[in-house]
Amino acid sequence: MFTGRRLSSVTEANLMYTVDEELTGSMDGGLPADVDNPPNIVPTTEPCGGTKHQHVKIQYSSSIVENEYIVAFKGYYRQEARERFIEAALNETNVVRWEVLPRDNPASDYPSDFDVVQIQELHKNEGLDALKDHPAVKRVTAQRMVIRHLHFVNSTDEEESNDNTWDLPVFGNISEIDEVLAVYRTNETDTKTDEAEGNTEEVAEEADYDSFLPNEETGKADEGQDNKGNGCNGVDCTKTHEDNDTWTASRKFRRSSLTLGTAFWQTTGRHSSRRLLRTIPRQITSTLQADVLWSMGITGAGVRVAVFDTGLSKSHPHFKRIKERTNWTNEKTLDDGLGHGTFVAGVIASSGKTCLGFAPDAELHIYRVFTNNQVSYTSWFLDAFNYAILKKVDVLNLSIGGPDFMDHPFVDKVWELTANRVIMVSAIGNDGPLYGTLNNPADQMDVIGVGGINFEDQIARFSSRGMTTWELPQGYGRVKPDIVTYGSLVQGSSMEGKCRQLSGTSVASPVVAGAVTLLASGVLHRGGIINPASMKQALMASARRLPGVNMFEQGHGKLDLVKAYQVLSKYKPQASLSPSYIDLTECQYMWPYCTQPLYHGAMPTIVNVTILNGMGVSGRILEKPVWHPYTPQFGHHLEIAFTYSEVLWPWSGHLAVWITVAESAKDWEGFARGHISITIESPPEEGETQPRISHVKLPVKAKTIPTPPRHKRVLWDQFHNLRYPPGYFPRDNLRTANDPLDWNADHIHTNFRDMYQHLRNSGYYVEVLGSPFTCFDASKYGTLMIVDPEEEYFPEEVTKLRHDVEKGLSIILFADWYNVSVMKKVKFYDENTKQLWMPVTGGSNIPALNYLLASWGVSLSDGVYEGDFTLGERDMYYATGTSLAQFPRHGTVIRKTLNDHAKEMLEAETESVPDVPILGLLQTKSSDGEEGSEHHEQTGGRVVVYGDSNCLDNSHLQKDCFWLLDALLEYTTTGHLATVFTSNAGAPVPPTTDLPTKMENSNLHKHSKVVEHTLGMEQMRPLPECPVLTPATPQPLNVSNKNLNIHVGLKLLSQPEIVAAVKVAPVDVQPLPHDGHSNHADVPARSPVSGVSGGSVGYSGERTPAFAVLCVAVGVLLVCYWYRSRHRPKRRRNKIRRAFMAAINGRLPSV
Repeated sequence: MFTGRRLSSVTEANLMYTVDEELTGSMDGGLPADVDNPPNIVPTTEPCGGTKHQHVKIQYSSSIVENEYIVAFKGYYRQEARERFIEAALNETNVVRWEVLPRDNPASDYPSDFDVVQIQELHKNEGLDALKDHPAVKRVTAQRMVIRHLHFVNSTDEEESNDNTWDLPVFGNISEIDEVLAVYRTNETDTKTDEAEGNTEEVAEEADYDSFLPNEETGKADEGQDNKGNGCNGVDCTKTHEDNDTWTASRKFRRSSLTLGTAFWQTTGRHSSRRLLRTIPRQITSTLQADVLWSMGITGAGVRVAVFDTGLSKSHPHFKRIKERTNWTNEKTLDDGLGHGTFVAGVIASSGKTCLGFAPDAELHIYRVFTNNQVSYTSWFLDAFNYAILKKVDVLNLSIGGPDFMDHPFVDKVWELTANRVIMVSAIGNDGPLYGTLNNPADQMDVIGVGGINFEDQIARFSSRGMTTWELPQGYGRVKPDIVTYGSLVQGSSMEGKCRQLSGTSVASPVVAGAVTLLASGVLHRGGIINPASMKQALMASARRLPGVNMFEQGHGKLDLVKAYQVLSKYKPQASLSPSYIDLTECQYMWPYCTQPLYHGAMPTIVNVTILNGMGVSGRILEKPVWHPYTPQFGHHLEIAFTYSEVLWPWSGHLAVWITVAESAKDWEGFARGHISITIESPPEEGETQPRISHVKLPVKAKTIPTPPRHKRVLWDQFHNLRYPPGYFPRDNLRTANDPLDWNADHIHTNFRDMYQHLRNSGYYVEVLGSPFTCFDASKYGTLMIVDPEEEYFPEEVTKLRHDVEKGLSIILFADWYNVSVMKKVKFYDENTKQLWMPVTGGSNIPALNYLLASWGVSLSDGVYEGDFTLGERDMYYATGTSLAQFPRHGTVIRKTLNDHAKEMLEAETESVPDVPILGLLQTKSSDGEEGSEHHEQTGGRVVVYGDSNCLDNSHLQKDCFWLLDALLEYTTTGHLATVFTSNAGAPVPPTTDLPTKMENSNLHKHSKVVEHTLGMEQMRPLPECPVLTPATPQPLNVSNKNLNIHVGLKLLSQPEIVAAVKVAPVDVQPLPHDGHSNHADVPARSPVSGVSGGSVGYSGERTPAFAVLCVAVGVLLVCYWYRSRHRPKRRRNKIRRAFMAAINGRLPSV
């Protein structure tokens, strides 16, 4: 889809836009010398006697290979049959030449479901269209190449270079390290380590550390180790960080290794001071109690585990059961020349004493899919995946990832793998702490996605966060990661037969893969009971939840190996849900749901639940999910609708729960509860005659409040935000060199998370619009927020929005840069493939915005401005934003002096531009009146336009402007114009006709929901219908769940029968009429004075009688008295006591 290039270290202004002259050859022979001759990597803590720690940084570039395409077929065919299909499709076309490229690997002798075809066409896409139309062809996609670049980086230098941007995702900064100490960062705003601050205690501790590990790499290169190319050859140790940097202009990684070097931690707010990691090396197997299973004779025997990485030496002393090594690259070697594959295999199955793996007796199947030049192709992975299916591997570790969940051949093949009972474990990504940064394939429902924590059970700062973004804009993301485990400073095998430490989710992934291998070997006697779903169910059901951490950071919690084995030992096939309950009041785990209560008239709250089906690879939901409101607990105030997978395959599906508040509760405040019942059916397995059925209950709890006033309700426009994938949408801050793509979804719960939390803390209620502007009732909202939009607008949207503003709706727009010349400058050109790729649009789609704003005489320019300024005694930073091109004279305009960043990029000249109009505030007018009466002017809504959104976006945030947003919302909701605006008002912006235009030959139509390309012309698509969901017919129950936290007491999966993954504690169950009416329907709403606040629940009609409480108290006192009396010394009994004892012993005389 996109091409990549390797850029040399250049000036910051040209960093992302200059083609590296070194990379001039073909994809086979044109790599620079440092890639052709990769060093043997032994990261050192003190290279060449220096004092700075170093680690190896790995960067990735991805590119499309020119004229090479992957033709996927609908089945597996022999090579001759596949070639006949291709020939039949291309014979009637004007293709100049085509060739099926030979694939010399172990899978070439077997039937395959794809071929790599090289095509040269006279007419663009003629041959490709012919292939796509062939009945045996499933899909045609471009062949992709991935290149990794290694270089040494001083840790302190990297600290300084990232000092201003550490809160951003290090997009593609994949690194490895052999450092022995790490510093916890307990304050996210503090970006300097103790080492960078000159902490001398750390150096002293390092010397002691080496004494604990006689076989450990201690920061010195081994004898005979080739240090060529490592940036320090023993003579010249002065090579700078800048000399070592390798920049790529495309997405920094596609399917990339996810190993980090320095470990920086995301805190949970429970600590306020720095603490050093313990210096004594930890055996990861001991920490997770693998020795408990080893003592039972469970060591991984009988399980085939595949490692897809950089290979492994056959003679490595740590491995005793290497069953097979295969090479899928174009190099004639099976050995590991980089060390990453050796480390990953060691965590899984090493028998080395100082760095034990989890399953030393497992059969290792090594798949070498990266060359020593760090190059790989999609087709190599597809062939290797097919071979893994043929070899019937049980577990597959994939410590790679990328943001492209639309890479169809790769995603499809992962589905096929798991459908063949291969348990795939994959790293979730190293792009934390930003939300919405999950990597594929770990974000797929059928894959076990693993996040990282440190040894103090804190989420690692580098670990990517959820939610998934597949479902946007109409839906909502799923919970990922699935589980977390240790991924920082974990010990594993080195190429030299010693031990080393690495950090990253690439490390956490083999920890889980090794644990899964060990668990599977312990239940081999149970036959086919273990599959990708049941293993995932066991891991999630047994995971230990981390306190104070939400589900999009930890998933179901920390891996608990022993408890997972206990679950698997008694497991029965069943379906389960993730999450297993919906409690919209539970903070922090249920963030962001718990941050905003429900109310009538709001956009539906969507909870996307994953269905795991341990009964079979396929299944379905019988009939429909059923909503059971608990009438005594006001469940009838909730209306529930569902969308769900028609077929559960492979092993999983989705259930989207749409929650709204009934009109009857528009003035009611309280907690509503109930549960959703689902019945899952799967075909019978071998030897069975009846389908497998599992009944699952999903408890639901939500807090509702009276509908807030209009001025407090803010509507966020999600529909007009576009991002990668599938298109090349460039970053919003052109100075951010490490983040070339806009790929974080632009959602209030991903990269605008802090802004959302600020609005909630300020008392605003924020809702998300995933449909066109024609699909919301503007009378309910005070302000519509449009931030960083890339999409076009339907004419119907423009017309409706104009009328909405006339009736009082206000608009706040945060735009971004747009300049055709700059867009051409940031195009991606790949020297390997000679392909040129242009951005779809700029940071925002300014021509579309000008079309939207034309009704009020407002337009934006194609200027690109950047710089610091002061507004109202507050320091602000304008990060490559746009400016106002025209604004009505009666409006208020703020002007500031900024730098012309477009000129800096295009002409390499810095120019300061005074009085740049960056902010405009406009009070509109409306003319309303009844027919036949005189028209009279009334005040309409207000329109606010600011030219830069980076001050709200966590992706590029340097100085936030939340205070500015507060002031703008005060203006839009009350009409009060703050002094900071009136005192800084500048000259008006006169009208102009010189406005930005669309870039010629833009391919926006390929990714747009609004425009399409027909007969060589761009035209509007039909306006989509507004989504209408019919609430499910409730089946009320006279039930009360007495647990305040509905997850308390939920059953694990290890039940002796097929049961639901969760269980509600019912009391006095009495089915009620299906129309929802009952004698409880008229129970008055609980007032704020008497009622429900602070997370407690009041139960109408369920008060416990006072005598029952008294009985319990008396019983407790009697037990306490009895217990104390047992340990008292015997004393002389008084007369009354003697008489009492005589009576109970029957010695009293009869009367």
